[in-house]
Amino acid sequence: MADVKKNCLASLSLAPISKAQQAQVGKDFYKFFFTNHPDLRKYFKGAENFTADDVQKSDRFEKLGSGLLLSVHILANTFDNEDVFRAFCRETIDRHVGRGLDPALWKAFWSVWVAFLESKGGVSGDQKAAWDKLGTVFNDECQHQLAKHGLPHL
Repeated sequence: MADVKKNCLASLSLAPISKAQQAQVGKDFYKFFFTNHPDLRKYFKGAENFTADDVQKSDRFEKLGSGLLLSVHILANTFDNEDVFRAFCRETIDRHVGRGLDPALWKAFWSVWVAFLESKGGVSGDQKAAWDKLGTVFNDECQHQLAKHGLPHL
């Protein structure tokens, strides 16, 4: 657990959450996401045809990006506190109930996240493995919470 946390946190230097950088890094994630995964834009009602330039100008994606970045930092920082980590996973699902997300996306997100980090700089093999482990545990808890809500799950 400690190595997973240590390696995830080390790679987060590529996605800082400082007051001066959080909003832009969050937008950068969504610019990367919309450019590299246009098929997933359908989950963002009203932004299905957004380009990276549209994301850059969007208050909505500034807020979404900041929130996503904060969530990833919280997950990495709490990975060694299983109760808090899993509670945050459940809360994440609770906030997404009713959005019709494919349950496979809860695991798939982490490969997108690592690719985003790689686009910002070097990510070591240990760091990639750490994000994969974190994503696996995250997904496991998310799938249980989806089932609890009676939603499709894996």
